[in-house]
Amino acid sequence: MDSLPYKLRREKVNEGREQVPYFLRSEIIEAEGDLQDTLEELLGESVYKSDYREAAMVVAQRNPELVAEVLREWGYDLEKS
Repeated sequence: MDSLPYKLRREKVNEGREQVPYFLRSEIIEAEGDLQDTLEELLGESVYKSDYREAAMVVAQRNPELVAEVLREWGYDLEKS
């Protein structure tokens, strides 16, 4: 059973997951629907919010340089005067 992808071996969408609350700005929340639509178009099927949010975290963990790039846009890593 463990050899099956997570989506196929679970009975409920949140099976095996812990709820981890975090805060998001309104513009991020508003853009989330566009992300879901794009993913569903790319994959040709419905995608649960829990799945694409967790997948986004996996992408971030595998590509920390991408996260650092966005954090720099937000003001991290600025030279201090």
